[in-house]
Formats: sequence, structure tokens, C-alpha cells
Amino acid sequence: MSIDILIPTYNRQKDLIKNIRHLNRMIIKDQLENYFRILVSDNCSNDATWTELENIRPEIQVEMHLFRQNENIGLEKNAVFLLQQATSEFVMYIGDDDYLPKNYLKYIIETINKENEVSAIVPGIEALFADGTTKIGRREKFDLKKYPAGFWTALHVAYLGHQLSGILLKRTHLESNYLKNENYRNIYPFIYFLSYNALRGPVYYAPMFKVLVTQSNSKDWNYDDSGLLTEIFKNFNILYPRDPFKRFLLCCSVLKKQGGWRLRVGKQPLLALKAVSHVWAERKTDLLTKIGVLFFVPYLYTRKVASMCKKSLWTHRNT
Repeated sequence: MSIDILIPTYNRQKDLIKNIRHLNRMIIKDQLENYFRILVSDNCSNDATWTELENIRPEIQVEMHLFRQNENIGLEKNAVFLLQQATSEFVMYIGDDDYLPKNYLKYIIETINKENEVSAIVPGIEALFADGTTKIGRREKFDLKKYPAGFWTALHVAYLGHQLSGILLKRTHLESNYLKNENYRNIYPFIYFLSYNALRGPVYYAPMFKVLVTQSNSKDWNYDDSGLLTEIFKNFNILYPRDPFKRFLLCCSVLKKQGGWRLRVGKQPLLALKAVSHVWAERKTDLLTKIGVLFFVPYLYTRKVASMCKKSLWTHRNT
């Protein structure tokens, strides 16, 4: 059993080098060097990323392979490129400025050795701000949950793929199946990877391990008017090319979990209207999903108001 850690990077030399050293320490400390390799692809950075990578190589005990793109090919293509270089049974993407928690890699190895049919493992997330403070990203009521293979699991975990960092994935057929329709390639292939693996094997969701996700750095991409929902929906066209109802259910699961902030549901209704218009203008989004979005916006507003009222009532009772 082997695991390739895949790090697509662009213009983050300081964070990247810190991250590689962090991974190296974790792997060596737990004596896991026989299980892991580190693969890094520099997306034609214009800072000193490549020079720093070459300089750090001698001090890294873990097997490490470095690649450099001749031009910036975008995050998605760089991420897929790394997947194409992987040869391991499992892969794990990590953002160049995101940091795995203590004992997470050890937990992964122990889980795989104990449960032979593991298809994916998903950690929790915790936001890391520039001043060093942190904030838990998802507050779950459990530390660990095992989901059986199947569509029901895909409905529950698909949206988690947006975090990229720390998700362990069985590698076989990921790349070939994702690339079978070039028209649906998108900036969130990790949602497809996790959804696909949810259909073919058990998924472990372990929010007790929280990946630190840096919030202060600028990104080499931007959110569109729909918060990239139209990009996310493309993954379900790849997953179920001939089943619009299952695609619709998967889209609804994402809307339920993330529709509030992606559709800009809040104090400025015009932004939500603009988001809905963007979804309707996207030809690759199913009509059924577009209609669903129309119903989800008032539902999300109602849920937001109810949450605010509940919070206000709780505050009043405790003052």
C-alpha cells in the first residue's frame, strides 16, 4: 500500500517550503516513510518557488518528485497533471498553504491496514488567519463516521470535496473517468473524485482531524456570480451522464450545504438574483437543477432568518 501526496503550487514559495518540511517531519516522526511520496508541480511560478524547491530537496528524507510547468496551465490542469504522475494505490491532494493535523497520516495508515476496502477518508477543516487565530470550518456532532459505498453516501459527502486538502482517495480510474468528457472539466475535480469513490467503496469522515486552511493568501482563481456552483454541477454530469434525476439530487445536496454563501443569500437580495441568473445562463446546467435553484433561494433565506431569530432569542434569554 502506498500514498502519493500531490501538491499543486503557484507563487507560494514560503508557505510551500514550510508545508513540505511539516509533512517531512510528520512522516519521519511516525516512521511512515515507506508509505508516502511527495509530488509537487510548480505551475510556472514567477517567484522563487522552483529555486527553493531545488534547494530544499537535500534535507527532505521522504521521497520527493518535482515537476515544473512551462506555462501557467491553471489549477485544475495542474492538479490533473499530478494525478497522471501518481503511481500509488491512494492519492491525497494538499493545498500548498494548508497544513495537515498531527497524527492524521498515522490514522490513515492504521485505517487502511484495518479496513481493506477503504475508498476515501475526509478530514475536517479549520480556518487559519494571518494573525495566527483559527476558526473551525464545520462543527460536526461526531468525531468519526463510516459511510457505506453507494449513492446515498455520495449525497452526503460530495460537497466536502471542495476543500481539496487532506482527502485520501483510491487512485484507480480517477483520472480516466474524470477526463472522459472534456466539456465538463471544472475547477473542482476533487468533488468528482470524492463522489466517484463514494460509489465504489466505504468513505470515512473524520472531522476530529482538522486541516488548517490558510485564509489570508490570494488565489490564482476567482468565484463567479454563482459562487462556482455551475462548476461544481459539471462533476455530476460526469458521474451520471444518463441520469438527470440523480444529478439533480446531488446538486440539491450541494445547495443545501453550501447554497447559502455560494448564492449570496444575505442582506443584498440583488446578489442572490444575480447568482440565480448566472446559473440559468449556464448551458451545461440541467433545466431540473435550474428550477431547483429557484426554490432553494427562498428556502435558504427562510432558514437564515429562522437561524437569526433563534440566535436572538437565545441571547435575550441569557442576558
